Amino acid sequence: MSKHLVHLELYPPPKLALSESKIMLRGAGILYGNFEISNGGDGELVGTIAPMADFISFSPSSFASNKIQVEYSVDLSGLVGEIQTGAVITTNGGERVLDFHITVNRADVLVRDGVVMADLEDFAEYAKAHPVAARALFGRQDFMMWLLNMGYPSMDIYENFAADPNKERAVDNFLVFNGNKSKAKVIVENQDITHSIGLWEDVVTGSINLRQTTWGYAEANLEVIRGEEWLKLSKNKVSGGDFGPDNLAKMHYMILPKELEGRDLGQIALTAADEQKITIRCSPAAAFDARLDKTSFFFEDRGKLIVVNNTGTDLFIDISCENFIKFEAKRYLISQSAEIDFEVKYGSHRAATLSFKKQLYVETYIHVVAVSSGANYARRLAMTLWSGQ
Repeated sequence: MSKHLVHLELYPPPKLALSESKIMLRGAGILYGNFEISNGGDGELVGTIAPMADFISFSPSSFASNKIQVEYSVDLSGLVGEIQTGAVITTNGGERVLDFHITVNRADVLVRDGVVMADLEDFAEYAKAHPVAARALFGRQDFMMWLLNMGYPSMDIYENFAADPNKERAVDNFLVFNGNKSKAKVIVENQDITHSIGLWEDVVTGSINLRQTTWGYAEANLEVIRGEEWLKLSKNKVSGGDFGPDNLAKMHYMILPKELEGRDLGQIALTAADEQKITIRCSPAAAFDARLDKTSFFFEDRGKLIVVNNTGTDLFIDISCENFIKFEAKRYLISQSAEIDFEVKYGSHRAATLSFKKQLYVETYIHVVAVSSGANYARRLAMTLWSGQ
């Protein structure tokens, strides 16, 4: 055997592969679609596409590549009934026939995704169930021919809507104009929001719930009109794509506590069909929270003072009270929280005096004070002492 003999199996040829073996179409006017040609072997796939019927065209009709997206158009004008035809794809990797099975509808009936549309009410239901597909269909020639064939009286209005580059808005306005749906509005669900700002917080976040009243396109602009220094919005506009299946959208905002001066109030204006105001109220949180484990005690009793530190750093608190309430100390260092024990020892002499006056109880207080960031914070905790008689 000659040393120059080449084994062909070492160089496998291209191999034609199609994403579709049969294309099923149903409709009227001009129908569009696409399929993919690819090379399942080696080398480069080269070929042509030749329709068997002159009402079918392809782009591209010839190619030299290993993966090609081919678009086709089928002009059914003047055709009726069931049609079976195809296209011959010839390549250096083999030849295939791509079958077309076509059912021609009446010119005034449109079929998409198994939905038969004979009037605009049908199209409105289709747009509700298949919004993306409805937008793609809206500006196409077969949709326009469908309107003409059903005798739609306002083609100039349709053409104005179809020229809108925002197809979601275009379809919605078209259906509203024809009375097939109501215009969606944006409603603020939480118009008054309050934040207690912790002393340690650098950033505080929140959200505004916006509700769309019905399906379809809705939009609204948002602008901070008070508190611009400390209140920031994540975005200044909401539209149809921001609303989920439950017709709810969340608009997030951020508060910068360092820009606040004590208590402050911010406002956001939402402008849609009407204007709504959203109020954001901010107030600094107390340095600490304090409470007693109970508010009613006997003359001889025990209790707990419960303190929660809100500052994020260690906090000194000072306690003052009547001398018949006994704490181990007058000052405590609180990390995050503490339960501080105390005793009530009202004393027999005081108790006898009350008994003489026929007074069965005494009102008193425990005062808790702290200083944080130069500000004083105080709590006065009321307690009642009972003789038990």
